Parts: sequence; C-alpha cells; structure tokens
Amino acid sequence: MENKLTSGIWFVFIGLVLLLHNLDIIHFNFWATIKYWPLLIIIVGINLIAQNKTYGNYIKIGCNVLFLGWILYVGMTAPKTDWSEQLFNSKNINVGNIDDSGPLSNAVHTPFDPTVEESTLEFNGGAGKFEMKVGEKANLVSAKAKTDDMGMNMKTTQEEGKQKVVINAKPTSKSKKSDAVLINLHPDVLWSLNLNYGAANINNDLSTLKFKNLEINMGASNMDLTLGTPKAGISKIDIATGASKIHFRIPKDAAVKVEYTSILSKNSFEGFETNESGIAKTANYNEAENRFDIELEGAANNFTITRY
Repeated sequence: MENKLTSGIWFVFIGLVLLLHNLDIIHFNFWATIKYWPLLIIIVGINLIAQNKTYGNYIKIGCNVLFLGWILYVGMTAPKTDWSEQLFNSKNINVGNIDDSGPLSNAVHTPFDPTVEESTLEFNGGAGKFEMKVGEKANLVSAKAKTDDMGMNMKTTQEEGKQKVVINAKPTSKSKKSDAVLINLHPDVLWSLNLNYGAANINNDLSTLKFKNLEINMGASNMDLTLGTPKAGISKIDIATGASKIHFRIPKDAAVKVEYTSILSKNSFEGFETNESGIAKTANYNEAENRFDIELEGAANNFTITRY
C-alpha cells in the first residue's frame, strides 16, 4: 500500500507538469532536472530504510514530496530552452528559433516551375495543429492558416533544377498558440522534407508523395502520418521526438525497416516478421527495390505502425 501511495504521488506530479507545460500554462525545463538524477538513488534508499518502520509511511511521503518540490523549483526557474532540442542535439530542431524578420502572413506559396525536378521543404512550427497533404497544382508548395492568429514567412532559393523552400510559422496572438495550418505539396516533384514542431497535433497524408528523405523533429506532440508505397529506392525517415505519440499508416506490401534507440517508450509494429533488439523488418525488405528505412530516436514515446 505504501509503495502504491508514493508511486501515485510521482504519477500525479509528472502528469500535471506535462499537461501544464503542453498547454503553455507553465514552461518547465525538463533538461535542467536531468543532472539531479543521483537524488533518485537517495530517495529509493530512504524508502527502503523507512519501510515497515514506525512513521515510515510519513517519512517516505515527506521525502518524496520534498524531492519533487525541488525538481519543480529547478524546472520552473531554469532558463527557458527547448528541452527536446537539448535531448536530441544531433538533430536540427529549430522550433524555438523561428525567424520572424520578414513580414508575416496567414497564407504563403511558391509557384510551381516545371523545370524543377527536386525540391526541399523545411517547415518550422511551434505549438498548434498542422496538416500536410499532396495535390497542389498551381504552386510547388502552399501553406495557409485558418485565422489571422497565425503568421508565416517563406524563403525560396533555386539552383540547378533544385529548389529549397523554408516556411517559418508562429502564433501572432498573445496566447502563443498557433491555429490550424494546412500545407499542400505538388505531387510531381521528388521531395526532401524537414519538419520541426513543438507541442503540436500533426496529421499528414503523404500517401501519393514521392520523397527520398523525411526528417521529423518534435517534442510532446501527437502525429498521424499516412505513407504510400516507396517510390524512390530507399526513402529515409529520421524521427527525433520526446514524450510523443506517433502513428504511421503504411501499405501492407511496402518494404520497411525500423531501427529504434528509444528510452522508456512503447513500440508496436504490425506486419513485421523479424523483430530483433532495436531492429524490425518486414518479410519482403531485403528483396525490395523500393523501401522505407525508418530510424527512431527519443524518450517516453508511443510509436505505432499499422498496415492498410
């Protein structure tokens, strides 16, 4: 009973901090608390010593509350930083440094140039709802927010038949919450995508997109992503996340390999014949000419792959 009580205190604390942080009510610097992990060993030792002792229950509760109070103080008073960027410093997570030097608009686009065969899109967005789909015809890429509470700017460069587009999105209201944004891509281009999000809800349907690279960096987000069959040899998908829920929908006949180095995470891969330590593959992966290579890094994630 005593163990259940102290565990309950921890779950309530962690759940409240994550909820308030995701709602932008507080800013909690998770990374700043990591260096105090040896205190956990001390707390466990105190719990063991106090077990079955007179007033042991009160001692355990008091020590755990004091420890969590200290962690709360550290996380709330530490300088603000994107904790997911610190955790995955090998990735280019830009959500905390969105460039707003140019004029902001709730709708941006780049006209389609038929001579462009390959394009790169870098999308940087903070908290909010983001949807991406394929089917744009007049433009290479377009992005539109539903209200004026969202501002975006776009930078485009072109060289030797390749075009790079950078879209920066940020809320313009005091709430610091971005409204829903729809990004639409042209289907007749070979794409490389670099998608950076904060605490966001993401729904991307890329089932008809031809891409060679897809990089996703996000923290405390929910993502639903639908892919089609791979069309560009090996299509690489790199994911760096923290405390996120990720659901991929992939065709049953698509060849897929997943390499994952995730901590305290739950992974579920439907239709994978082999599942070694840190590697999962579909039965047709080795023989397939076109395939997806997925690499997942992160902590406290829920990553699910279903087949359709």
